[in-house]
Amino acid sequence: MTDTASMDQKRLLEAALFMASEPLGLERLSKIVGIHSLGYIKQLLLEIEKDYLHRGFHLVGDKEGWMFQVDNMFLPKVASLTPYSDLPEGEKRCLALVAYKEPVLQSAVIKVQGNKAYTYIKHLVKKGLIKTEKYGRTKSLGLTQEFERYFGENKEAIKERLTAKINRKENEI
Repeated sequence: MTDTASMDQKRLLEAALFMASEPLGLERLSKIVGIHSLGYIKQLLLEIEKDYLHRGFHLVGDKEGWMFQVDNMFLPKVASLTPYSDLPEGEKRCLALVAYKEPVLQSAVIKVQGNKAYTYIKHLVKKGLIKTEKYGRTKSLGLTQEFERYFGENKEAIKERLTAKINRKENEI
């Protein structure tokens, strides 16, 4: 394979990883690039990982797949620049409810949001933003360290902002 073809494949991988809102597995990346060798895809990913070692973001891979991630050192300064587009509106509302009421029972969230909240909760757990613990016939929901990392500030500060916003809304009524 020519160096130009290899470089184009590597650049295509970078573009796919840049555009993705969630980690991409080797199989999916293989289909995007049109290469059937997962070993070769992994080799290209490791090269990309080295290329971005001393940058403001880097490539990370785990059991979920591969994705670009902002360096933790810079996350608090840049987190406000994204509208958290990888979270659908229903999940954002569910997460806000958990943040505001933490700890909150899953049954209480379901009463507010309806049965779709089961799916929201499942996705938020998968993303590592909330955790669940068995609590009788339901579950207790709480925030994780990943929640704070994702939003670039501690959960107490986020809860204060939510409380202030809710109080403003109530005063408007």
